[in-house]
Amino acid sequence: MRDDGSRTTAQLGPGLPHHDLAHYVVERYFGLRHGFFGNVASGYTLEALSDKAVIRALGAESWLAEVLARAVGSLATGACTFEQFPTLISEELVHRGIQMPERLTAAAGAEMLRELNQLIERYDSLANGESLSLRFGFSAHDE
Repeated sequence: MRDDGSRTTAQLGPGLPHHDLAHYVVERYFGLRHGFFGNVASGYTLEALSDKAVIRALGAESWLAEVLARAVGSLATGACTFEQFPTLISEELVHRGIQMPERLTAAAGAEMLRELNQLIERYDSLANGESLSLRFGFSAHDE
């Protein structure tokens, strides 16, 4: 639901809620206003944000949010270590011509992973028909 009362919904596959929660964590942590949730807040539908043509037209901050969310997801699955985390992100950002966030460290990865794991635990404990409501805003890290 957006601030103006409008909303968008979609059917999610089994892995998407965790990836979307990773977006929530990284976008708040880095104060990204034009990542997935910022685009939803500005009026994009979830369907539009699944369209490859729309995705290609989004700006660098949207790509940054995607790269960060995938990397935090890699931490969550054990596909990379905290020490590998900044390099994993840097290599993809350099390829895309996007500047690396200043505070992107192994410690930042650990902090974001803790928050993601807490959200996943909350999400996974929901009973059928229950929902998880999160307010999209920015954390103290975006100053």
